[in-house]
Amino acid sequence: MDIHILRQQGLSIRKIANLRKISRNAVRRALRSTTPPSGKRQCTKPTKIAPYTAQIDMWLRDEIRSLWSAERIFDELQERGYPGGCTAIRKYVREHRPGKQRTAEARFFVKPGQQVQIDWAEMGTYTIQGISQKVYAFVAVMAWSRQLFIRFTVSMDILSWLDCHVQAFSFFGGVPEETLIDNLKTGVISRAGNTVRWHPKYHELAVALGFQPLAHFPLRPQTKGRVERIVRFVRERFFLGREIVDLDSYNDEALQWLRKKANTRIHRVTKERPDDRFLREKNALHPLIDFDIFLEEARIADAYGYIAFQAVRYSIPHTFARKPVTLHLRLRDLTVLADGKEIARHVYAVKGTRFVNIPEHAVPKPKPRHEQFEILKEQIAERLGECGLRYAKEIESRAPHAPLAFLREVLDRLDDFGADIVEKSIVTLLKFSIIRRNELSQLCYRFGKIPDLKLPIRTTLPQVNIETRDLSGYDEVFA
Repeated sequence: MDIHILRQQGLSIRKIANLRKISRNAVRRALRSTTPPSGKRQCTKPTKIAPYTAQIDMWLRDEIRSLWSAERIFDELQERGYPGGCTAIRKYVREHRPGKQRTAEARFFVKPGQQVQIDWAEMGTYTIQGISQKVYAFVAVMAWSRQLFIRFTVSMDILSWLDCHVQAFSFFGGVPEETLIDNLKTGVISRAGNTVRWHPKYHELAVALGFQPLAHFPLRPQTKGRVERIVRFVRERFFLGREIVDLDSYNDEALQWLRKKANTRIHRVTKERPDDRFLREKNALHPLIDFDIFLEEARIADAYGYIAFQAVRYSIPHTFARKPVTLHLRLRDLTVLADGKEIARHVYAVKGTRFVNIPEHAVPKPKPRHEQFEILKEQIAERLGECGLRYAKEIESRAPHAPLAFLREVLDRLDDFGADIVEKSIVTLLKFSIIRRNELSQLCYRFGKIPDLKLPIRTTLPQVNIETRDLSGYDEVFA
């Protein structure tokens, strides 16, 4: 309307256009109009969709065809000769599709100790101890008292899922009758209607601790609305603005916040503090028992004495190389078992590590040649005394290419013939300065006693029957 005022003040159309940075035709249109401009062009010519709007309206009223997307309607209209594009179809369908009728929600009431509602929440990516990782919040709310528990993790795998359950029950001081969760894979493998196939480890935890797992219908988060609202509450009232230096210390801060703030506030629905209501609810919980949480996997150790897990190779004793082993995976470490006995335990490696070694697991390195020579020389000296030491020194000076073989020959002959024969043979070799392979063995066999075979002696000659033949036939031949 300021264009009308400027015109009344005597300004020309050109001057008004320059002041408002618009065209002169826009000024003329504004002066002809009595309403402020809307910024939208008025389409006076008929659109390409106009002949087909009645058909679209009929489809949108149909019980089945009303579920068609704008792209499906566009395909159907193309077969009927529609010459336009899909953008006009999307706009028309968006403006004329009947809205969904929202029905009233039935409020869900529980008894004290009956149910805990559980959910995961992704909090974002943060750098923890120099490593960029996603942070998740495990949130559990007692449905009757609104007592809250949170725990932050860097994984939503099955081990973290089970451990967070145990941590929550430990915080509450007992186990409720039911747990209400999403249809996540660590809890629900599959479902068909009301038939739910639970994850084996989650079902094992439920049986051991004595609670009944429940999973709400897909796309129905209102079923566990008590915990859905709490996720936003935790994010805004605790998480945002805090620096995560170490996850364990951060969870300790969260526990302090729960005790001092979250569970001592006046709840907007119950008009009571969750701590006060939980004092009455706690007596209805089942006692928590100890439960060892681990996953079991079979492996074959490689030729170098390593087993692989999540792109990291962990060492095991070299005697179990190429043998089948069993892994027990826990939240913070893994245990390697062979034939039911623990042979190695490792803390999980940090991101980027390729090998985790324990020095005792490595193959023992062969002793240096001089160390083995000294060990064998001491064994010979214990059995032969000074004579053995002299022979060892001669071997070391005159046969440096294979001294160990000479000393092993001495020990072998000591076992076969005894110290007297071997010492006599060595003295002979030293006297004539002979240091050659097998000379000691030959002298030992020469000086040693020939074994007595003790063959049985026959006192009577065996009886031999000789056939008697007539030799007169030979006389006739030579006659």
